Amino acid sequence: MKRTMSENSSIDRQCSICGLIFPVAEFAYGRRDNRSYCRKCDREEKAAYRRGGVDATSEYRESKRAAWKIDTQK
Repeated sequence: MKRTMSENSSIDRQCSICGLIFPVAEFAYGRRDNRSYCRKCDREEKAAYRRGGVDATSEYRESKRAAWKIDTQK
């Protein structure tokens, strides 16, 4: 199953957390322009940190990556 959000973009990257493919502009936020995960995952990871600290962020990333790996095996 192809996981994509952008069909017509010439330059795309895959998020290292959710596995979706986005335009490169989706990975430029804050003071950096070369992140490994998309804006949505960044927001969700920060929210997890506010709820439960470092352990919650690790759990968030691992659960999203596990779901992504299950989807790619189908």
